[in-house]
Amino acid sequence: MLMQLGAWKIPDMEYLSHIQGSLSKRAYLARFLRNVEVPEENFADNQVVELYRKYKELQEEFKTNHKIVDKLRQNSVDPAEIKRELQQLELEKKQLQTKLKRLNSKVKHSKEYQDVDFAQVLAQTHALREQQEEEHRLMEQLEDQKRELIRNQHRRHQTKMKFEQQSQHMTNPKEVMESLEEEVKKQKVLAEVELPKQIEAQEEKIKELDQILSASPMTEEEVAKLERIIEDTEDRIQRLTNDRNRAMEAQNSRIGHIRDSVNAQVKQMEKRKDKLEELLEDKRESEADLRSLQTELAAYYTDDRRPKNEQEMQKYMIGLKAKTRQYGQLAEELQLLKRELLTLSKTEEILRSRDANIREFNLEMEKKHGLEGYQDTKDKLEAVSTSKANVDYKKEATLAEVSALVQKIKKTLDDKKGTMGPQIKRLREVRRRHQEILKTYETKRNLHNNTYAGLRSERIKLEKDVERNLGVLREEQRNYHIFHANAVQTQARLLLVEKEAKFVRGEEKLGQDGAKTFQELLGNSIKALTAHAKELRTQQKSIKENHIDKLEQRKMFEELNKIITLKHKLAVEAKTKEEAERTEGTNFMQIADDLTDTGMGERMIINN
Repeated sequence: MLMQLGAWKIPDMEYLSHIQGSLSKRAYLARFLRNVEVPEENFADNQVVELYRKYKELQEEFKTNHKIVDKLRQNSVDPAEIKRELQQLELEKKQLQTKLKRLNSKVKHSKEYQDVDFAQVLAQTHALREQQEEEHRLMEQLEDQKRELIRNQHRRHQTKMKFEQQSQHMTNPKEVMESLEEEVKKQKVLAEVELPKQIEAQEEKIKELDQILSASPMTEEEVAKLERIIEDTEDRIQRLTNDRNRAMEAQNSRIGHIRDSVNAQVKQMEKRKDKLEELLEDKRESEADLRSLQTELAAYYTDDRRPKNEQEMQKYMIGLKAKTRQYGQLAEELQLLKRELLTLSKTEEILRSRDANIREFNLEMEKKHGLEGYQDTKDKLEAVSTSKANVDYKKEATLAEVSALVQKIKKTLDDKKGTMGPQIKRLREVRRRHQEILKTYETKRNLHNNTYAGLRSERIKLEKDVERNLGVLREEQRNYHIFHANAVQTQARLLLVEKEAKFVRGEEKLGQDGAKTFQELLGNSIKALTAHAKELRTQQKSIKENHIDKLEQRKMFEELNKIITLKHKLAVEAKTKEEAERTEGTNFMQIADDLTDTGMGERMIINN
């Protein structure tokens, strides 16, 4: 179990170390960007609405400032780079100083600058700079006012939507009363059910905290003891983890050794197959060359006299010798593999003769060491080795045929060596012509590449122009749509103003709630909402005034319940005690009777 805990502990800690930065950032932002859930009924108060709006604006301002700070932190400059820039600026400063000195000396000693009023030029330059700064400040104020205008428009739109929703839900007094009754029911449930539960939960938490505070604190010895236990546990976990790693490494080393040996044998077999394929390909190429040579040489037979070329024959003989050496090396490797196979076969026979159930023993050992399937793999490798031996045998026969064929070709070439002279001359002429054509091709290719590069640069330039023109077109389209939307909006407002003027002049009638104009309609709606808000405030005030009396009445009932419970408990205890006294004996009962007769007894009256 401790090993498992240690194995799971390391990835988790690594993951937490990787995401520590993002978690810290989220925890920091949560303090300022936490969303405050305000009940919908509280938005009827203008003060709450204004406070909530300011809260949201401050959050947006915090988001903007935080993004700017993050961007500045990411784009922080290396001190070495700042140092280099400072050195560069110092160098530029010196250059400017030298230029100023030269200009100053030139102005002092030149006649054309004698009549210039440099104080006036400096004043005009200073005024121009102040004007530019003022223009920049005005542009910033304009941007701020635009942003404020957008926020106000958004706030106006939200207020308008809320007003429309309230107008839709409050069409008549009956619905208004029903909605108020539902709100009163909700508040009643909240005050009678949910708030007591929350108060009880908070009281339980306070009790738990009091118990924790009243408990005796741990001493330094107990803390040190716990720390030692933790250290011992961690050391044990570390030791077990190291033991597990060493065991796994030892097991992996054994498995790796076996896998390496198997892979080496497989690679060796693949190399032999590749060499065999290469030799077969060489054989086919040699046969094809032989047929082509026979066809070409047949045209040069002249009275059994054949031209000979010593250089070509020497080159070909060198190739034949190399192939012969390669054949000898492969034959030696084949003999070594055969001897190795014979040794392994004899070893296997000896082992099988010693133990008849060697396969079952091997399977048990495989399961014990976690190498199930090794015997099957070994059998497959033996089958592959057998097939490889057959292939080697066939390859040896093929190599023998190739050797015989090479000897035959050598003899044939010796016979026909003299007929290759004219063909070689023709080949040299063809090579010379090939070099000339290749030079011409390279020249034309370079010309083509240069032309292609020029056309490509022109195409890229045209694409950039088209993209720029498309951007201008998109900007013009966007401006057109904006202007069109503004025109439609202005036209709608103009129509609304014209209708309002007609309503005022009496040419047309609005016909909604007895209002003649939109102004009267909105004024009536505002008056109705104001009256409704006053009524709600009155109800809220009455509820708040009666809330304290109800709480006091509830407290009195709770105290009365405690008194009744205590009296009932005392009565039960007295009754139990009285029954116990009756069972003590006759003498005790006689004494009790005497006390009762003399009036010294006591009795308890329970006032229900």
